[in-house]
Amino acid sequence: MNINTKDYWERRFATGDWEEKLGRAQTKQFAETQIKYLKIAPYFSGMILDFGCGLGDAMPVYRAAYPHASLIGMDISEVAITKCTERYGSFAQFIKGDYADVPEVEVIIASNIFEHLSDDIRVAAHLLTKCHDLFIITPYRESLTPGTEHINSYDEDYFKALGLYDYTMFFSKGWGSHRWCHWLNQYPKNILRPFFGKHVVRRKRQIMFHFVNGVCALDV
Repeated sequence: MNINTKDYWERRFATGDWEEKLGRAQTKQFAETQIKYLKIAPYFSGMILDFGCGLGDAMPVYRAAYPHASLIGMDISEVAITKCTERYGSFAQFIKGDYADVPEVEVIIASNIFEHLSDDIRVAAHLLTKCHDLFIITPYRESLTPGTEHINSYDEDYFKALGLYDYTMFFSKGWGSHRWCHWLNQYPKNILRPFFGKHVVRRKRQIMFHFVNGVCALDV
């Protein structure tokens, strides 16, 4: 089965592989870290769409941060949307679809989705036509490994073809350190690494791109 296809993600969500690999916890940690960098006022009362919401575990974080907003989660996986609705349907709406199905909203957040997309520039260009504020969060300058889920590596200039945007880099507890083995490798061992002439291992960074006003230089 090809990586990053709809069938691939259906299988991961249906078999419990996502939960087994602590995907729920990672999604929540990503959202908790990103909240402080999202330029959304706490009294915001428009619509926020989580593009590629997975099992929806960012929604409680968004609900707490933006209690007056309407929340929408969107994913290509029917299994994921069913599970989202069962768990979080009391305060958020969930719809199945890809980028072409995105409705018009005020804010779109795409957290750790674009590194999986082969047509990421075109997807971003289309999303810009559907919102006022678009936030795209990805790993920063990731070293890619062939045959894995992440197929794009992002730096500050990656989206320059789309026009003006700003960006923020930050360390994220959900990226590269969400499992106990990563925590063990990073923190306790760091105490000993200098004594053996080894470099201290630091938490990996992410980059948040912020596009405003739906202005895009590409035709979609």
